[in-house]
Amino acid sequence: MRDTLLFSYRDVAVYISDTLSLREGQWLNDTILGFYFEYLTHEILRGDNSILLLKPALVQLLQADLDSIKTALPPDIHAKDIIFAPIGSGTHWSLLVYCRQTQPPSFHYFDSMANANYHHALAAKHRLELLLLGTQSVAQMVTHSCPQQENSYDCGVFVVLFADLLARRYADLRLPPKNIAQDVPRAVLSRRVPHDVIRRPMSPFVQTANDGGTYFDVFRPTALRKPIIEPTFWWIDYGDLFNPNSARATLLNLINKHA
Repeated sequence: MRDTLLFSYRDVAVYISDTLSLREGQWLNDTILGFYFEYLTHEILRGDNSILLLKPALVQLLQADLDSIKTALPPDIHAKDIIFAPIGSGTHWSLLVYCRQTQPPSFHYFDSMANANYHHALAAKHRLELLLLGTQSVAQMVTHSCPQQENSYDCGVFVVLFADLLARRYADLRLPPKNIAQDVPRAVLSRRVPHDVIRRPMSPFVQTANDGGTYFDVFRPTALRKPIIEPTFWWIDYGDLFNPNSARATLLNLINKHA
């Protein structure tokens, strides 16, 4: 049966068959992960080029000869402050995060099924070390406690939720202490935005007081700061995340808006 292209977002092509992985009981596929990582980068995190979310295909390429894949990687990858890498084993997804802002640089591992993907994450960590630091086994890899899935199929949803939360948390730390919206009424900003001002929308995984109203951060990229990363930055609690089934519905709604 012939598949049908729904839409393309940046370099991610989403087909009808991809949306089937959003059904309850299904394992989220790499296309859906790649789409949301691109959406998060170019919409929710717009104006901040210190954050990099690697698509699953690029993480898989890390297992090849590094010299042969450099052209496929962002040319400024060494300048990124924080890099998110989804780790796929074929039957499970987890998340590895590289942070250049800690002293020394460090890796952080999040797995919604205990440490099911630990060895795959460790292999990816060694490859990223070679790429970013020029050597292996010099950076610490911290395994963090995090919310756990209650089944065998929600791992990809948890990776989306973990990455969304931590990337936004980092981006928020970089915002200047005074929001431009304090000086310029939001009603004005909604009609006319100065050319050097970024208006950043809310994540679809954030519940607002009026259940979906338009909220955004307004800032000038030149005012972004280098954050201080405290140990509490990496804490993720169940209360921080959407219910997995609600998250699946949210992703499907987002895809339908682009279709």
